[in-house]
Amino acid sequence: MKKIFNKIITISSIVVLGFFYGCGEEEVIIEEKASINISLSATTSDGNSLVSGGNVTAADSFAIVISITAEAGFNALNISGDVASNTINRNDLDIASGTTDAEVTLTVSTSSSLGDGSIDFEAVDEEGNTAIASFSFVVVSPAAKIQTAVMLYAPLGDLSSETFYSIANNETYSRNEVESTTDPISASIDFGYYYGDNDSASLASPAEYTIYDLEGALWTTRNATILASTTITSADYLEMVTVNELETAIAGVDVTGADGTVTNLTEGDILMFKTVDDVQGLIHVSAITGTNGSDGMIELEIKLAASE
Repeated sequence: MKKIFNKIITISSIVVLGFFYGCGEEEVIIEEKASINISLSATTSDGNSLVSGGNVTAADSFAIVISITAEAGFNALNISGDVASNTINRNDLDIASGTTDAEVTLTVSTSSSLGDGSIDFEAVDEEGNTAIASFSFVVVSPAAKIQTAVMLYAPLGDLSSETFYSIANNETYSRNEVESTTDPISASIDFGYYYGDNDSASLASPAEYTIYDLEGALWTTRNATILASTTITSADYLEMVTVNELETAIAGVDVTGADGTVTNLTEGDILMFKTVDDVQGLIHVSAITGTNGSDGMIELEIKLAASE
């Protein structure tokens, strides 16, 4: 898988404990390398333990604690791998010569690229002895945001039906609600529902919505949301759970000739949308009941190519 580059590493905390060892005059000096050891532990940004090889979310961060025990005294920590190379020495940590135990906590911010990554650590003591350790991870796509049970009703003559929907607000609105306030609600409306004699169950952007005369109404903004039919099956849709999976599916949708209206909808249809704010996603038609009367309704589930 693709290597992960340009991670940001910052020293977020440093804890140092040390003891200085000396040799008494009567001790027998044994010429052997002084011991040096390095151990790693990590936690995700939400405080959960992260094991080497575990998953981290793209554009998120995690913390690694590097614990070093150096019998001859800690001297430096070299960092390399899928990060900007760096060396932290005892002067950087403001610890004295002969300090045997040092602990450094690093915060690693992942890029938006997906795939395998690893960080290598080399601890060096004051006699040049070394110990090495490596921490690997897999950058994965975040879970997609899902908005369920969105119910839109056929437009009524008294303008009271909850016909319009705002993806950003995850709210439904009647035409009365949009026009009876000085709040710029119309700027947030992405599409509305209607049931036409020839079109049957349909969704349309405010710019293309013809059942109501929105152009002459108190709509300061009529968003031109793109809506398009797809060949995606309900089974495929249900399996899409990450932002990356949705982005890949949306990239494969042919939007040639697509405008702001999709007509003759049936239960199980999957639509693609793109708002004027460049928010993309898929719409699943869960149910359709009634026609153009007070019982007319469509139920939708929406998956956004965006994380919670």
